[in-house]
Amino acid sequence: MRQYIQMLSSTWEHRYLTTLVEGISRRLKDEDIGLHIFNAYDDVIEKNFYTLDREIFSLPNNEDYIGMITVFNSVDATRSISHYVSEFRKTGKPVLTVDSHVEDTPFFGIDNYASMYEIVDHMVSYHKCRVLNYIGGPATNEENQLRYRAFVDCLNAHDIPVDHNRIRHYRFLMEDGRKAYHDFKEQGLHLPDCVISANDHMAYGYLLSAREDGYEAPDDFRITGFDNMELGQDFIPSITSINRRWDQLGYDAADGLIKMVRTGRPIREHFTVGMVQPNESCGCAITTRNLRADYLRSLMKARDIHENSIKVDTARKILLSNPDMSRFRQAIYKTTRALDIPQYALCLNENFSSIDNASNNEPFSKKMTAYLEDSTEDIDTSVSLLPSDFLSCEQKIYVFSAVHFDAQIFGYCVMPFDFTFISNGGHRFLMDNISLSLVNIKQRMALNEMNEKLRHLYITDALTGLYNRFAYNEFLTDLHEKNDGQVFVMCMDLDHLKKINDRFGHSLGDKAIKALADAINDTFEEEDIKIRMGGDEFTVIGRYVSKELLKRQEEKIHKHLKDFVSENDFPAEVEASIAYAISIEDDISDLEELTHIADKRMYAIKQEHHLRS
Repeated sequence: MRQYIQMLSSTWEHRYLTTLVEGISRRLKDEDIGLHIFNAYDDVIEKNFYTLDREIFSLPNNEDYIGMITVFNSVDATRSISHYVSEFRKTGKPVLTVDSHVEDTPFFGIDNYASMYEIVDHMVSYHKCRVLNYIGGPATNEENQLRYRAFVDCLNAHDIPVDHNRIRHYRFLMEDGRKAYHDFKEQGLHLPDCVISANDHMAYGYLLSAREDGYEAPDDFRITGFDNMELGQDFIPSITSINRRWDQLGYDAADGLIKMVRTGRPIREHFTVGMVQPNESCGCAITTRNLRADYLRSLMKARDIHENSIKVDTARKILLSNPDMSRFRQAIYKTTRALDIPQYALCLNENFSSIDNASNNEPFSKKMTAYLEDSTEDIDTSVSLLPSDFLSCEQKIYVFSAVHFDAQIFGYCVMPFDFTFISNGGHRFLMDNISLSLVNIKQRMALNEMNEKLRHLYITDALTGLYNRFAYNEFLTDLHEKNDGQVFVMCMDLDHLKKINDRFGHSLGDKAIKALADAINDTFEEEDIKIRMGGDEFTVIGRYVSKELLKRQEEKIHKHLKDFVSENDFPAEVEASIAYAISIEDDISDLEELTHIADKRMYAIKQEHHLRS
């Protein structure tokens, strides 16, 4: 039976996740071991969205896994990593962290310190740089701290004073590189011998802002990055950087965890060594750039991006035009074809159809409904997070993501891990648009429920709870056909209501009206149409069975009213005039005419009662 490793990941860069998983997959290739990735997409700008995204980390049952790998190297995710590691440790099974340290937990990562030291030393020793600026990520971020310490230590080792005016800490974003350039420019510090950037995004931003002022690297200054991103390699000049070797890091992490599972012996830490990638931005590119080849590659990439944008736009339209859950399987089928991806399953909480989610205590319910392209099935998340179709296939790696919006968790989406789809950002797009589609469906549900409530108010009598005259008009048209022409109409009217109102007040008159309404509800079937036509006039329309039944129902109403008077010490008699008409006996198919006949008969009886009183 296949065993599984649990992996919690916070993705800030799609290629980072896919390259890391490629390494893990390579290690698991000859093992009967699979990988469940519970992934949240980090968002530096929209914190609340990311907070809900990482609720996916609470989904897995730790007892179902032989070990855990956490990959939390994003800005905010490291704050919550200790909790999940601590919870998994209670199982007694091994856990290791990638790129973030947790106390007393095996750590696997790139040697940030040694790698940054090497690239700074390259700039100082080989290029003879003496004036250096540093652009870092958040001061509290572990990777940034190691890289910054290496920068300071290397300068100290070369007897170069550390000028704190030339140091900035931001958020690892391209716009932070632009901001750094302008911040340094205000102080006249923007053209040092070299700018050391803690990642490629910030180096890229710095180069763009410098170019706007007419400055270029390496002619006016040299600059380095970190991570060896595709963005930096395609830029002119290509950015000298550190190749983190994520693929090897993933392989090493999986290998280390499997060894701990099998030997029971912990591993303290392991560092995968990064490599300096010299490029044009420091002036020592290894090969001469073939601009024609670069241009053709850019054209091909632009074509791929355009084709992908058409695919995702088509998928977005499919999802957002989906009106309700009854058609969602069709939307799943169409989006998998439009995006050319494996089948995915959307697993929704059992209370998803409820408009009021205020009672939600947990983000994911135990019982869920899984929607696939060709089936719908109920699943118990305490038994398995995968629908049966997924359990029977050969796929070893799955990715799970929360689907949510605002403050609501709708459920989760699971699909086989598709390297291309995730690396080009398609998976993130799909998760966001599934969430938006579900919001659309929830809004439709709320609107339908509100419309139904308004309709109910429109056709319901407030005093008695029976239908009103508007309902009579609404139900009249198809009632005769629905009952195969066998219909009765019974009309009722309270006797002497005006005397009750004049002598005892309208509140007691209302109680008498309510007593007749209760008698009608108690006497007739649920499918019969029970209407307060206005004042003290009532009509019941239903399927005709027999005159004997109608007679018994009439007698039951009279008895109900007598019991009401005696049981409630009511100060006046409450009686009703009752008559009926039958379509097959009166040979009338028009219900309005049938109602008129019953009403006329009832009025004649009322006149008799009036004359006797």
